[in-house]
This record gives sequence, C-alpha cells and structure tokens, in this order.
Amino acid sequence: MNIKALFVATAFLAASCGGGSGGSLAEEAEQHADATCGCSDFDCTKDHVAWFNRMSITEEDQLDELSDADRAVYEASSLRAGDCQNDLR
Repeated sequence: MNIKALFVATAFLAASCGGGSGGSLAEEAEQHADATCGCSDFDCTKDHVAWFNRMSITEEDQLDELSDADRAVYEASSLRAGDCQNDLR
C-alpha cells in the first residue's frame, strides 16, 4: 500500500470512528481543502478558506468536540487549503 492510500484509509477510519458531527466536520474540512487546491485562480479559493475562518471564529465549540484524529484531519486540511491559496497569490 502506498503512502497516499494509507493516508486516505487512515483519514477515512478516523472520520468514521469519530462519529456524529465530528466525523462529518473533518470530512467537510477535507472537501474544502480539496476544492481550494483544485482552484486555478485566487478568487476561487476565497469561499473555501472563509469556511475555515468562520469555523475557527464562530464554531469553536464544534472544533473543541473533535476527537484527536478528527482534529488532526481538520488542522491538516486547514493548512493545506491555506498553502494552496497562497500558491495562487
């Protein structure tokens, strides 16, 4: 199994074991990061990165409830989205 497949399998298991809204929040973060990294211009990234900003500011309680595995997925997704946005500046 290659590294990418292992990461995807681990992220999937972490999200499914997290249960409830935590798993879906981690999955949603991955989707926003994927969408950001799929953008070809800076404007395309704004709504996706704004989602991470909104979560950090207004949904802190949801982030605090994440399991360690889901929190790691969320944080990695947030950093990846930021990196992809910065690449388009």
